[in-house]
Amino acid sequence: MIQNYVRANSILASLLALAAAVTLLCGSGCRSVVSDDHALETLASEPSPEQPKSLPGKLTSTPMDEAAKPDVAVTEAEAILAANVIQSKKNDFRPRKISSRGWYHDAGTPLYRAIPTGTHLWRHQSLERLLDQPESPCDTLLAGTRSTDAEVQSTAMIGLARLGESVDPAALGQLVEDETTTSATKAALLEAIVLQPTQIARPVVAGLFDRREALLSSVQIEGEDAVTLLEQQLWVALAAVSQKIEDDPQFIDAFAQQKPEIQETILDLLLVAHCRQVPEPIQQRFGTMSTQAIRRVGLWPAYLRSVAPVDRLLEQTRSADFPTREAATIGLGREGSKEAREALEAITENDSTLVQVAAVIAWAQLDDHLHWTRLAEAPSWRVRLAVAEFIPIEPRHQFAIEKLSEDNSRQVREAIEARAGMLVSRKSDDADDEPKPIERVELSPEEAITILDLIDQSQHAADESQRVKARQTLLLEPAKVLTAVDQAAEQLANYENDYLFQVLLPQCDPLYRRLEEAISDRPQLALGAARQLAQHATQHPLPELVVWRIYRNIDRFTPMTWPVLLEMVHDDQRPPAEAIVRRALGTDLTQVRIAAYEHVSRYPLPDVASQLCDGLEHEMPAVRIAAIEALQQLQRDGDRHRFAEMLLDSDIDVQLAACRALDQFQDPRGSSHLNRMTYSSSKTVRLLAVQSIAARNNDSDIPTLIRALDDETAIRSAALDGLSSLVPKGQHPGQISPADSLDARCAAWKNWFDRQASFQ
Repeated sequence: MIQNYVRANSILASLLALAAAVTLLCGSGCRSVVSDDHALETLASEPSPEQPKSLPGKLTSTPMDEAAKPDVAVTEAEAILAANVIQSKKNDFRPRKISSRGWYHDAGTPLYRAIPTGTHLWRHQSLERLLDQPESPCDTLLAGTRSTDAEVQSTAMIGLARLGESVDPAALGQLVEDETTTSATKAALLEAIVLQPTQIARPVVAGLFDRREALLSSVQIEGEDAVTLLEQQLWVALAAVSQKIEDDPQFIDAFAQQKPEIQETILDLLLVAHCRQVPEPIQQRFGTMSTQAIRRVGLWPAYLRSVAPVDRLLEQTRSADFPTREAATIGLGREGSKEAREALEAITENDSTLVQVAAVIAWAQLDDHLHWTRLAEAPSWRVRLAVAEFIPIEPRHQFAIEKLSEDNSRQVREAIEARAGMLVSRKSDDADDEPKPIERVELSPEEAITILDLIDQSQHAADESQRVKARQTLLLEPAKVLTAVDQAAEQLANYENDYLFQVLLPQCDPLYRRLEEAISDRPQLALGAARQLAQHATQHPLPELVVWRIYRNIDRFTPMTWPVLLEMVHDDQRPPAEAIVRRALGTDLTQVRIAAYEHVSRYPLPDVASQLCDGLEHEMPAVRIAAIEALQQLQRDGDRHRFAEMLLDSDIDVQLAACRALDQFQDPRGSSHLNRMTYSSSKTVRLLAVQSIAARNNDSDIPTLIRALDDETAIRSAALDGLSSLVPKGQHPGQISPADSLDARCAAWKNWFDRQASFQ
């Protein structure tokens, strides 16, 4: 054991000695080593003054080191633009994270919705995260374009294109044909090419399309689905740079020879291009196929969206299958006939939310409708989101765009702000920034007749040129038009002139647009428009023609809209408003009749007394009270006995209303009845009687109020309030304050009354 210990120590000593020798050798003696690349003369010569001396422990770099050093920015860009995509299969227990080059197809967004909304069909999670960062990603993307990895380079260039930067389409086209890029990357590159100006993108896309056979063969190894998706993207790119695809033989002539997936893509591209007349070869293709055959090849939804006639579309909008109903609804917009529009209006009002979304897509294909404002007020945020995605960004839709920009849904606001840009304007608190209504002007009778003659010619002139000339003249004189129609409002109420009411007047004054919506056959639209007119009437009188047109179309209004009509004429005593009130007096709607009676109370109409008397027998106490208050404003002496009869009504509030009506005629039966009510066994009746007596503000009621000071607490408080308001403040009992107890104040008023009585 001792021998082993001695042997180990000797070995350790030998190792230490060897280490010391190596250290000495690597120290100062290291400078005498000559490499093969240097001559002895170089070492023997004096050091050049231009050469910096090396510091101990510090290395100096050489040009060779710089060349070998990697670009840090490129390396960082490659790390950022890498991606892991979660994918799953039907039989997998849980999703699997697999290594991927990043690009994948977004199958959740259909082509006919992606193209109009500018949604990208090809997605890359890492790139999207980079683009969503608040800091500018341009430096990272530019570094990525210098990568030697074609995938990273492609992703970086696509990112720049999506940011709106100028990218050479030819360089993108070279990457499309690069053998190292995947089919998904090639498709994303095609999507980026068409983001560049059409004149420079068109030759690149055309060349790639001509060489599509070789391009598709190069990705055959990835599977048939990858080939199909890439081929579909080639057709989409070609459509983006084509003038009119319905006239392009590449799309139409060989349609029947294409596989079903490509046929579906072409049909959706025709839908996006608003092609209303289906090309003849496509009509012939589907004319020879039965419904079952179309379904079997998977073209049934695309057929409904882009080809089917209106009768089949109307039939399929009632289908129990949602994809069928959705496709048929979208097809109605493409078809655009009167029957299709009427069906779309019914769907927009009554169908489920997702079908209403399809209706929005259909409305987007019709340029001449005025439903965007109503659609922007839809109850469902999904419908409003679709409106934000499809509404034409034009000044005529400014009001709807502003409403969407202030929506309570963040998704709706972001969607419209991304599309509208500077057209979205916030409402200013300054009233001067609001658009001012067109002022009326003074017109002589002759000038008014001239304007009215032009209005008639604009619709009914036999010569088209005469109609056009009249319309042009009227559009240049909006103030004169509004003044002339105001002067002839009653005569124009039943006048049939679609140009006047649907085009000319809405352009002169937005109130007439609301009028046309209010008298439409769509209940929700009519209710919303009536509310806007009523809101305007609270600040400014409505044009008389608007009120007359409301009256002439009054049979169109539903029970929900009637109360709003009475709000609309709440402070209006012009003839059309009186006509609306007279009609309201005969309705069976309780709230409407009450509002009509209240209008008569403010603006008495002597010729409606019989209808008011009928209201005295209504089953609802509120109606009887309103009828009493309206009748008393007519001040007919013969109504006294009716009010006296109402003192026997079963409802206390009706009795009190009758007392007030008799008081107006200075009939003592009213005050006598109030006195009798103060002796009622019901505390509620006594309290109401004392409150009514206090409100009469009559000196003769002081003894009754003094007597009420011996009643319940609430009645005593009401009597004190009545005495305080009835007796002048200088004559109140001395040394009394609100801080005193209820008993003390009651006692003070009783003493005051006794003293007053003793003086008399």
